[in-house]
Amino acid sequence: MEAPTYAPTPLRKTCDKCYLRKIKCDRQQPRCSQCVAYMSECTYKAPSRPSRPRKRRPAAGKAPEPTHMRAFVEQLQSQVADLTKRLDEATDRSEPQKAELPVVNKATRGPKSTLITSPIDDHSGFGNAGGSVIGSKSPRLNLPPFDEVMPVIQTYLDHVNSVTPLFHPGTLLGLVNDFYEFPNRRDTVSWAAINVVLALTYRQVMLGGLGTDNGTDLALDHLNNAQSVLSDVLLGEAKLLHAQVLLGIVTMLQISKSLQPAMVLMGAAMRLIRGLGLHTRASTAHLDNETAKEHTYVFWIAYILDKDISMRMRSPSIQGDDEVDVDMPVAVIDHHRGVDGRNNKFDDGVIATVNGDVAMDFFLTRIRLAIIEGGVYDYLYSIRSQARSPEERNVATSSLVNALQEWQSHIAPEFDAASAAGNVSPTALPFICSLHATSFACLAMINQANAWNQQWVINIRKYPGTCADLHPRSRWEPLVEHARDFAVLFESIPPSGYALIWETICAYLTAVILVAANNAHRPFSDNMLSDMKLTRKAVQLVDDIFGSQSFPESGQVHLVRNACADLNQNALRRWYEKFGTA
Repeated sequence: MEAPTYAPTPLRKTCDKCYLRKIKCDRQQPRCSQCVAYMSECTYKAPSRPSRPRKRRPAAGKAPEPTHMRAFVEQLQSQVADLTKRLDEATDRSEPQKAELPVVNKATRGPKSTLITSPIDDHSGFGNAGGSVIGSKSPRLNLPPFDEVMPVIQTYLDHVNSVTPLFHPGTLLGLVNDFYEFPNRRDTVSWAAINVVLALTYRQVMLGGLGTDNGTDLALDHLNNAQSVLSDVLLGEAKLLHAQVLLGIVTMLQISKSLQPAMVLMGAAMRLIRGLGLHTRASTAHLDNETAKEHTYVFWIAYILDKDISMRMRSPSIQGDDEVDVDMPVAVIDHHRGVDGRNNKFDDGVIATVNGDVAMDFFLTRIRLAIIEGGVYDYLYSIRSQARSPEERNVATSSLVNALQEWQSHIAPEFDAASAAGNVSPTALPFICSLHATSFACLAMINQANAWNQQWVINIRKYPGTCADLHPRSRWEPLVEHARDFAVLFESIPPSGYALIWETICAYLTAVILVAANNAHRPFSDNMLSDMKLTRKAVQLVDDIFGSQSFPESGQVHLVRNACADLNQNALRRWYEKFGTA
C-alpha cells in the first residue's frame, strides 16, 4: 500500500509578533511595520494554533439615544464622585523651596481644598474636596487675574507641555487671551481647559520640589474646577479641546491612590478621541501641518495613558493596536546628541540635560514604551493569553524581553536610571522617574515579580533563593540591576514630590524587595553593603510616608516593608558571621 501523501503546511501570512498579538501583518521585508514599531526581530517561527470554530457574536446594539446620554453622564459622574473622596490636610515633610511661579490670589480661588504633597493621606486621591459638585449646572467661571495666570501658563509650556505636548502653544495662548479679552464669549470647556493647565503646572513643579507654599491647594482647586463642568465636556459638541481636558484630568488622577477614577474617565476620553477619528490618518488629511501635529500628539498621549492604566490595572486597553492608523511622531534628536534646528515653538517632547549637551526624545521614547506595555498585558495577562501553549508564552516572553532591551539601548547614558538624577533639572526628573518606573514594572511583570502579589512576597521572604532559582542567571541579574538603579533614582525625588509614589509604589516596592532578596540569597557581592543601605532607606521611607495610615494596599505595603527588613537582617547576620563587622 502506498504511503499517504500530505500537502505541505502553508507558510503563515503573519510574522510571529503579529500572529501572537492577532493583528494584521503587512509582511514587509526585512521587517514588517509592526516589528519596526516594536523594534523587534521579524520571524516566522512560532507554532500555529489549532483552528477553532468562531463564536457568533450577538448583533451590536443600537447607539445610545440622545435622551439616554444624560443618564449615562450622571452615572459616570457618580462613579467619579464615589471613587474620589475629600483629602485631609497633608503634612509637609520639609519646607518647600521658593520658586518663581506666582501664587494665585486667594480671593479668586474656589473653596479651599488640598492636594497631597506626600502620600500619607488615607483617602482615595483627587476629587470633590469641597466646593463644586461634579457636573454642576451653573459654575462660576472665575479665574485669577490675567497677569497672574500668564506666567503659570508659560511655566506649563516650558516645563510640562514641552515634554508631553498636549496643547499647541499658539492655540493655548490664543485660548487664554480670548477668555480674558472677550468675557461675553466665555464657555465652560475653555474655562476647564485653562484650569487643567494650571493644575498640571502646579502638580509638576510640586513633584519637582519647586512648589509654592500653597501650590498643593491650587492644583486641586483647579482640578475641581475642571471636574465641575464634566457634563459640558462630555455632552457638548465633540471637539479636540474636550479630549484635551479629559486627558489632562486623567493625567492628574494618575498620582492618586486609586486608579479607578482615571480608568473611568480614560474610557470616556478614548471613545471621544475615536469619535473624532484621531486614530486614523484621514482625520488630519485636510489640516495644516501644525494643527495635524497637535491632533496626532493628542492621540498618542491618550494611547500612552490607556496602555499604562491597562497594564497597571491588568484590564484590557480601549485602543487596540490593530486599529491604529496614525504615524508616530518623527524623531527630532540626531541619535543621542543634539536637536535638529528646532525653533522652540512646538517642542515635540524633548528633555535635555542641565548643561544642554545631550537631549532625549522623551515623547517618542514614551510612546514606544507604551507599545511594550500593551504587549505585556496582551501576551501575559489577557484572557486569551491564558489559552496559549507554554511554547507560545515562551516566545511571547522572549519577544517582550528583547523589545525592552532594544528600547533601553536607544536611551543615552545620561538619562539612565542610575545617572539621570545628576543630569536633568528638578522639573524634568519626575518625567524620567516615571519613565523608568514603567520600564521596570514591565520587566518585573514579565518575570512574575510583583509586590502586590501576597504569595510571592511571602515566598521570597521565607525562601529568598526561590525567586532567583526560578529565573536563569541571564534574566535574574539584569532584573536585580534594574531594580537597584530604579530604587536609587526614586530616592533622588525631593520629599515634596513623593505624591509620585502613588504612580510608582508597586514598582518601587518590587525593586526594593528584589534587591533585599538578592542580598540574602547571594551575600558578599560587591553591592551588598550599598544594597543594604538602600533597603534600610526604603524601610524608613515606608515608615515615614505611610506610618499607620489605612488605604486599599496598606496591608501589602507593610508586608513588603517587613519582608525587606527581615531579608536585610538576614544578610547582615551572615556578614557578621563572616567578617565580624559591617
